Amino acid sequence: MSQKDFISHLLTECDVMIRYASGQGKTIPSYMPNTVYQLQRKQEVIESEGSSIEGGIGFYEHELSELTKCHKELSVLVCPAKPLTLAIMDKESTSVGWIRFLGPVKLVRHMSVLAVFFLLSIIGLSISPEVNQKTINEGLFNSEGKTLLLNQLFLLCCAGLGATFACLHKSRNYIRQCNYDPKFDSTYWSMVIMGFMAGLIIAELIPTADLAHGNPTISDFHKPLAALLGGFAADVIYSVLNRLVDVFNQLLGSTDQKTKDKVKNTITQADLAEQLHQHNKDLKESIVTTQDTNRQLLSLIADELTISVERKQLLLQQLGSTNNTIHSDTSKEKTTV
Repeated sequence: MSQKDFISHLLTECDVMIRYASGQGKTIPSYMPNTVYQLQRKQEVIESEGSSIEGGIGFYEHELSELTKCHKELSVLVCPAKPLTLAIMDKESTSVGWIRFLGPVKLVRHMSVLAVFFLLSIIGLSISPEVNQKTINEGLFNSEGKTLLLNQLFLLCCAGLGATFACLHKSRNYIRQCNYDPKFDSTYWSMVIMGFMAGLIIAELIPTADLAHGNPTISDFHKPLAALLGGFAADVIYSVLNRLVDVFNQLLGSTDQKTKDKVKNTITQADLAEQLHQHNKDLKESIVTTQDTNRQLLSLIADELTISVERKQLLLQQLGSTNNTIHSDTSKEKTTV
């Protein structure tokens, strides 16, 4: 996109957002429409006269800054609507065609036509005498030729009707809020294709007759109903099939996986045994260390007690000698007297 096309795109979106916001009764600052419409008139003059002021575009830097500022504030004002969606719907509203009454969004018009086609096909195929309750319940392996083809087309139309119904219902919410994005159109068409596959899978390849065996009314029309539900809820069918695969993997398993689990368990047991042996070894070393420490403490205590006894005896001896000396001196004094 060139710079000129980008400016034109911004001006178009700003113009559409101003008209949408005013139509919704929202308050618009006065400078926004003035700025946008002045730039629009300037662009018209530049395109008509083929003149340019700078850079071959004709807009100054401050004018571009004001334009981007208006676009940003208008986008916040019209939220949850998107500027691109408003521009597309405004452009499509002026288009002319025989299916214009189906709405301003091209995807919705195409989906609506496809839904009507499936509906008319179901009615047309049901008119055929080869499509009836008996032939449609015979399945793929009990029918053949034209009868099988017509019945399978009938089931595919049921699945397609359910898929288009789901797509129209999903897109309706986005169109109502004006935040539909055309870049997701491919996802809607993929939903239709997935609906065909899911409807045929659940109608022909999954034994739904056993589930509806208890109800005769449902049992008579279980295949068209299953195809319709499969087309409408293709994501649910995928989840169911994915869950079935997980269950089979859990029930059956593979030889390689069992071998890997067995080797893993053996390695785990060996590691546990080694850890237990190391723990016992560490415990024994801790006990020996504790015993040595206790012996050293007892030895120190005994030494302290021995030293205390010897000191006591030495003090007693010194005290006794002192008493003897005093007694001798006293006796001498008495004799002298």
